[in-house]
Amino acid sequence: MKKTLIIYTNPKKPNAVSLMRELCAASEEAGFNAVPFADEALLAGITGRQWAETFCVVTLGGDGTILRAVSAAAPHGVPVLGVNMGRIGFFSEIGADEFGLALRKLERGEYALERPSMLTCLVNGESFGECLNDFSVHREELSSITQLELSVDGDAVGDVMADGLIVATPSGSTAYTMSAGGPVVAPKLDCILVTPICPHSLTVRPIVASTESVVEARIKCVCRLSRDGQSARILEPGDRLVFRRSERSAAFIRFEKRNVFRLIREKLK
Repeated sequence: MKKTLIIYTNPKKPNAVSLMRELCAASEEAGFNAVPFADEALLAGITGRQWAETFCVVTLGGDGTILRAVSAAAPHGVPVLGVNMGRIGFFSEIGADEFGLALRKLERGEYALERPSMLTCLVNGESFGECLNDFSVHREELSSITQLELSVDGDAVGDVMADGLIVATPSGSTAYTMSAGGPVVAPKLDCILVTPICPHSLTVRPIVASTESVVEARIKCVCRLSRDGQSARILEPGDRLVFRRSERSAAFIRFEKRNVFRLIREKLK
């Protein structure tokens, strides 16, 4: 029985759709069943049975494309193989010119699965979904600041007055968190990172919490919540956010061991 590959791309990128068709043709020629998707809504609407028949999702784009694919695929345990067309492509594994070799390795089983942890967020007890990189709370207006009460495992950290707050995974330590002054986490360390964005106080600093920790925030002003840069939601004063590690993890196909620090030097220089 043929293995099914979902080939998913960001149609806004130049030449992405035509390259997607080329990857589909190459997949079919190599003995795979290729299903193209250039629409995020259609990807999110794939049924459980279709996911059960899918070997992996091949993404053609940058990190944003991969994050959208992970959001759809992770609940079904389907791994992602990133083909980079973006500027950075931190999560990507190969370039488009390496796809033929990658197909042969997939057929022979010459790959490993990397399973990074994810976070989940509850807003007033209701799920706001999961993230691979980070949840972020932002000020609603340029002239205002974000105000919230922060605690970790029930211990009060204090009031945070800042441009916002990022709660991130180790994978997210090389994304928005790093830009906000948070630490880069070594791959084998599992934890939760809590980083204020441009805090208006010298006493509020980044926090590295246990992977088993529960991070809570009580909102004191109107602001916005997003996950992996998507799905923004308006928050009102009194709203309560709870962040913790998700029971699920993402899955990436890797053909060789990744050196995160080398990737930082090469892609973020």
